[in-house]
Amino acid sequence: MLLPLLFAGGVQAQQVDFKRVSRSGDELLAYRWVDADKREHLTSFTLTRDAIKEAEESFREFSLAAMWRYLEVDLRNEVEKFGQGTHLNLSRTKDGLHWTIQAPDQKTADLAMQKTKTRLAQDEKTYLTQHLRHRVDDRRIMVDYAAATSALTQPMKAVARALGETPGIEDDDRARINLALGFMQEIPYAVLEDKERRGGDFLPAPAMLAQNRGDCDSKAVTLAAILKTYARSRRMAMVTMPEHAILAVEIPAKQGDWTVQSQGRQYVALEAAGPAMAPIGRVGSRTGKYLQEGREIEIWPLN
Repeated sequence: MLLPLLFAGGVQAQQVDFKRVSRSGDELLAYRWVDADKREHLTSFTLTRDAIKEAEESFREFSLAAMWRYLEVDLRNEVEKFGQGTHLNLSRTKDGLHWTIQAPDQKTADLAMQKTKTRLAQDEKTYLTQHLRHRVDDRRIMVDYAAATSALTQPMKAVARALGETPGIEDDDRARINLALGFMQEIPYAVLEDKERRGGDFLPAPAMLAQNRGDCDSKAVTLAAILKTYARSRRMAMVTMPEHAILAVEIPAKQGDWTVQSQGRQYVALEAAGPAMAPIGRVGSRTGKYLQEGREIEIWPLN
């Protein structure tokens, strides 16, 4: 997900200060920031060093090219089980692996092809699951937003507790969600993808917070993981569109709110990317265009 959402004339998110302090076994993260109403907040919490390291390794190690290399080794190992006379002819492109098998007879060739296809499917699924992805169809591999939200909920409980201790916030879900949304928007936006790391643009929440940077879907999933604790009764969905993603939450809509509907549920839009401080239900002009037309959006329920 590549593009930050800009709002003409909108109030920009303001991060006054960020500190990361290493302690025994964990990292203290402290953010001083100003919300859209010009109120200053201090939000601080600790994340374990292991959680941050695991998230950073997942981001650093995953790319489509790395996955194809991993699967190529497995396919060659599978064919080697058939012994001499059976040979794998394999080519790798940016879109995947293509191979044929030479064997002493057709029966062996057919069996080897069946085994390699089965192993490829199993090993690809394992690799993708480890990196919070899944195959959507023959053409697309995406972040598994529901799985990622569930996996990141536990480490994000510390963030939910910190936000819950913020003074002066009304005791209702809309106010809590608005606070969490503003916190996410003030984290600097960063483009995480490059041409060499195709598919490696998702920074899991502990790494995103520790590095103090994130793109649209990294921020949206982090927000969802926080809200699983901070507004636990609310259903949520990711909404994707060309080069962008937002979160949406099932909460009563107010006049002027942008909403989406899926499976009989209505969700209110949350524009987590920043840098604009957009409250619940407000979105950028490009997002609004896609939501209004409804032709190039996909909705992914999270719970």
